[in-house]
Amino acid sequence: MEFSHRECGGNLIKFNMANEEQLKRIAQELFWWQTPEVSLANPRRFLAQVMTLGTWQEVQLVREAFGWDAFKDALLNASAGVFDPRSWAYWRVVFGLPEAEMPRRSLT
Repeated sequence: MEFSHRECGGNLIKFNMANEEQLKRIAQELFWWQTPEVSLANPRRFLAQVMTLGTWQEVQLVREAFGWDAFKDALLNASAGVFDPRSWAYWRVVFGLPEAEMPRRSLT
């Protein structure tokens, strides 16, 4: 069985190559403006997009590939403008995190 590797939060993520085609399909759907390879090259951003726009089935498939720790890392290091308020609140509850303001862009 072949594996592919992606870095996420300083950790090297190893996942089954068979899952890579499914991950590319999800990336194509959720990042329609760029190639799946570009989307998957930024795991934190990819995971945040899955957490915000993905179906539960997509979340489960991506979780199998990356693990919950990578999802939590994506949430804790989210860029401004990625999460909507509902997804932000939901995932903070899932991971047992206290309420917090969503990341905001700084104009200074």
